[in-house]
Amino acid sequence: MIRGAAVALVGLLATAVVGCGPGATPIPSGAQEVHVVVTESEVRLEPATVNAGDVYLVLDAPPDGSIVFVEQQLAAGDTPGPLSDEALDRLAQGDTEGTAIGGMDAGGCSPEQDAAARGHMGPCGNVMKVVLVEGKYAVLGDAPELQPPMAILEVLP
Repeated sequence: MIRGAAVALVGLLATAVVGCGPGATPIPSGAQEVHVVVTESEVRLEPATVNAGDVYLVLDAPPDGSIVFVEQQLAAGDTPGPLSDEALDRLAQGDTEGTAIGGMDAGGCSPEQDAAARGHMGPCGNVMKVVLVEGKYAVLGDAPELQPPMAILEVLP
């Protein structure tokens, strides 16, 4: 019985280690990318305006940082979408009512695995895919309740 448990544990550990490796998904060629830099005082987006559709948020710095992506969702069954100006103002004060919050933590694996996954989605990667319609969305450097720095991503039709 102990031997079987040991084999299962070794298999589980091997799967966990492989999961952080090169199995991450690259950004498709020609896709819209928004490069994100988070500091203690600001979130920078380049570009800060994109067209509706698939958008790939690439966290360039810090290499082991995280981003929070906020959309408006007034009721649990509603499809998330762009934030109203009023919702953006409330979010800047730490009020998340009527929002849908997602995000990404970059890194978290071994230095080699993190380096191999840069530019990719998935474990250890630094890319997050979002599908957007026309309007405004917020990208934050930390949990909204902490009133972290925030940038606005504007999406054109």
